[in-house]
Amino acid sequence: MTYGIMRYGDMSKILYLTMDDVKSAGLTDEDFINCVSDGLWQQNLGKVDMVPKMSILLDSDACLNAAAGWVEKLGAVGFNWSSYYPNNRAKGLNQYSGMIVLSDIKNGLPYVIMDSFYIISKRTAAVTAVSAKYLARKNSQTLGIIGVGVQGRENLRMLQLVLPDLKLVKIYDIDPDAVNTYIRTMSDEFRGKIVPCRSIEETVENVDVLITATAIIDNPTVQIKDEWLPQKGIFIAPLDLLSLIDRKTVLRMDKISTDDITQIKSLDMDFNDGGPKVFAQLDELCVGKKVGRESEEENIMAINFGIALHDIYIAKKIYEVSKEMDIGTWLPPLTW
Repeated sequence: MTYGIMRYGDMSKILYLTMDDVKSAGLTDEDFINCVSDGLWQQNLGKVDMVPKMSILLDSDACLNAAAGWVEKLGAVGFNWSSYYPNNRAKGLNQYSGMIVLSDIKNGLPYVIMDSFYIISKRTAAVTAVSAKYLARKNSQTLGIIGVGVQGRENLRMLQLVLPDLKLVKIYDIDPDAVNTYIRTMSDEFRGKIVPCRSIEETVENVDVLITATAIIDNPTVQIKDEWLPQKGIFIAPLDLLSLIDRKTVLRMDKISTDDITQIKSLDMDFNDGGPKVFAQLDELCVGKKVGRESEEENIMAINFGIALHDIYIAKKIYEVSKEMDIGTWLPPLTW
C-alpha cells in the first residue's frame, strides 16, 4: 500500500512524532532487523545515496552529528540530527537525543519530524544482530555485555533472535543500580540466565560473543586485556568504537567488518600498522558477495558506526504506519 503526503493547500503538512508516538507505531524487533537487512540490500544494489556523517565536537565529551540519506525503493530522503552528551546522565537527562526529518522527494519540503532516540536505539542493536548472523558462531551460547544501559538491553533483545542457542548472559557495569535494573527488566525477556559479574575480566572470560556499550571517549584507556579473552572463535562488537579494547585484540582478529568503510578510514581505523584489513562491508555479507565466518576458530570483529540509510528507511516505515493509525500531531507547513 502506498501512502500520500497530507497537503495544506499546495504545501505538505508536517507530521510531528514524539518518542511515545514512534513507539506507538508498533514496529517489532524483527521489523527493525528486516528494515536493516533490506536497507543493506538496497545499498549493495546502488539504490541509496548517503552523505558521510558530519560531527561537531563541542568538547572532549560532547558532540552533535548530522547524517543524510536517500532510499529509492521508498522514495524517502531525509537526515538525522543527533547529539551525544554523556554528562547529561548527572543532570537526569538522556545522553543521546535527536530527530529525523523526511522531505518530499518531489519538492524538497519537509513532511515529518520525529524523535530519533528510540529508532537509533533499536537500529544500532539491529545492525549488531545482522552482523552476528554472518559473523558469530551459529551455536554461540555465552554473551558478555559491558555497559548495561539502553544498548545493553536492546542488543540482548536483538541477538537472541539471530543466535537461538544463547543461554547465558554475563553483564558488568560500574553502576550497581544499572545492573539491578537490567536484571529486573531483562529476566522475563531472555530465555536463559543473566549473571552479574564483579569485574570486566570475569565478564569476558569464555564468552562466544562480546558487546561493549560504554561511553565513547577521545582518549580511552584499555580495560579489556587481550589475555582475558578467548583466543579462538570469538565475535566482538564494540559499540563504543574500541574505547575499552586492547589494540592487541584488534590486531589478532582474522576478519573485521564495518557498515561503512569510508567512515572507518576517516577515523584512522583502517589498521595500517600491519593488522587485519577491513575485509567486507555489511551489505556485502548480507547479499552473499563476501563470506562471513568460515570456521569455528576465526576471531571476528564488527565495527559499525550507524549509517543514515537505516534511519531513513525505518523512519519512512514509521511515518506510513503513523498516518494509517492516526498517530502524532499535524503541524502547518514551515514555508509558504
